[in-house]
Amino acid sequence: MRIALLALAVIAQCAIAAPYQPQQQVRGDIRIWGSPEDSDLVKLWEEGFRKHHREARVVASLHGPESTMAGVYCDVADIAFVGRELRLPTDNMAFQWVKLYRPTTVEIANAGFKASRPAAGLGVFVHPDNPIAGLTVAQLDAIFGSEHKRGPANARTWGDVGLTGEWAARPIRVLAPPVTTIPALFFRRVVLDDSLKWNVDMKEMADDAKAIDAVARDPAAIAYAPMAAAISGVRALPLAKAGTAFVKPGAESAADRTYPLARAVIVAVDRPTGKALDPRVREFLRYVLSDDGQAAVAREGAYVPLTAAAVQKQLKVID
Repeated sequence: MRIALLALAVIAQCAIAAPYQPQQQVRGDIRIWGSPEDSDLVKLWEEGFRKHHREARVVASLHGPESTMAGVYCDVADIAFVGRELRLPTDNMAFQWVKLYRPTTVEIANAGFKASRPAAGLGVFVHPDNPIAGLTVAQLDAIFGSEHKRGPANARTWGDVGLTGEWAARPIRVLAPPVTTIPALFFRRVVLDDSLKWNVDMKEMADDAKAIDAVARDPAAIAYAPMAAAISGVRALPLAKAGTAFVKPGAESAADRTYPLARAVIVAVDRPTGKALDPRVREFLRYVLSDDGQAAVAREGAYVPLTAAAVQKQLKVID
């Protein structure tokens, strides 16, 4: 509830100048492929959009994120509600083979911390007894990686990241999702600077709940996982980018992207090189990016609305 209220506060502070106003009337089906978890949000968007376009209809085929891109390049979908980041080149390779150009991606929200979704907001968790106040991205790279591209050396004890006394020589027990998962690919890009060299002692755990439970039972452990998996026996650390203050995970830091692990929620569409976007798709995305569409994001609660500046940037993508 608190995250949903914060999301509503974010959109109230960052509202665009006016609610949605159609630039042209559209009709016919707007076909969306995505995940069943997003059905409530898609329904809210459809209800709002059809108030302005009575002869338009949103047809949702929500079978999961892995099939979304195929729907677009096979011309049976107009919008791929991918949610998470595209895996490059895996997710766009087939699209490019078929279309001979890249898909156009549009950010329509920020990842939230309340629900498990393809782009769920991630946290870095330690035991409550661990005295570490926070970690920088460079220190995370040193802990979870072995190439230390962001710093001078690897960190294998808690003393390597600044703890003293009895903690200085205590080994860091590193837990993480399997390295081929979507969260790991995101973490590798933003933390390890695309290095493929993970900490060789890192234990891969496919079950987020079990990983978090392991941290709750071991004061020397650390793990990253969706914030939705958090329990009372762990603590989510504030994180910092180079030269900035520590930032806690939350709706506001997700919206302004000050939280180092902030993620965007995206859709992908087919826009031929040098041509305008299909009017139906463009009007629908304009609605999604409007005050009305972003209010629906806040109301549904799984994601965090975009700021006004982020909306304006995305509007330029679809113009």
